[in-house]
Amino acid sequence: MNGTVALLKKELLEQWRTSKILIIVLGFILSGLQGPVVTKLLPEIIKSSSGSMQGIQITIPEQTALDAILSYISQMAAFPSLIVILVVMGTLAGERERGTQVFVLTKPVSRTQFILAKYFSYLGIVVVAIILTAVASGYYTLLLFSNSFSLGPFLVLNLGVIAYSSYILALVVLCSSLLKTPVAAGGVAFVGFLVIDNLVKLIPGWTGIFPQAVFSALDARRIMTGETSPGNMVLPIIIGFVMAAVLIGLACFSYEKREM
Repeated sequence: MNGTVALLKKELLEQWRTSKILIIVLGFILSGLQGPVVTKLLPEIIKSSSGSMQGIQITIPEQTALDAILSYISQMAAFPSLIVILVVMGTLAGERERGTQVFVLTKPVSRTQFILAKYFSYLGIVVVAIILTAVASGYYTLLLFSNSFSLGPFLVLNLGVIAYSSYILALVVLCSSLLKTPVAAGGVAFVGFLVIDNLVKLIPGWTGIFPQAVFSALDARRIMTGETSPGNMVLPIIIGFVMAAVLIGLACFSYEKREM
């Protein structure tokens, strides 16, 4: 236990020194803030673009806080996942390529502890980044729009984002444990991310039970407006964390069997 805590502290310190914490947090916040900001500016953007099209009049309904929140949630689907892949892809493959992991693993530390320290240090950063992004986006939504939004459903949707991100992070760590170079790990993780996401969308009934459900505009709108219960997100959230646990378990297993 002490070895894992020491490794966790080491990882967090290393990620701070290499600015990875700053990259993840700022990347998430800038991505999330696009939701309320773009929603507020959308009518003006469309008005300006339609001015050059003579004879064509485009009318859009007044944008609300609900639209801003839904836009924020949708923004948390792609770019934050890409940030995680790019930042984390070298977490194991990079150290193996440089040979630095040998110095850590010669100490009384198991490979499983090594993997878990890597994963949970990044997970802690990602969770903090999502919380800060949710707070910033919620604040700017209230600042830019005259109406408010329901806090409870908003928190549930953000928990769904955390579950989804934990699974993406686990996928990247697994790929990094299996492959020799960061580029290969990042490439395979990105392809896996696309394949799984599209597979979930293509198979009937899967969208509502996998963590990708949080990014369904229709489901998110229904939850935010109270048409459906926030409890409908419980299963996708649980499955997201289960998927993360399975992927990290596979990463630990493969790393224990791998020759350094």
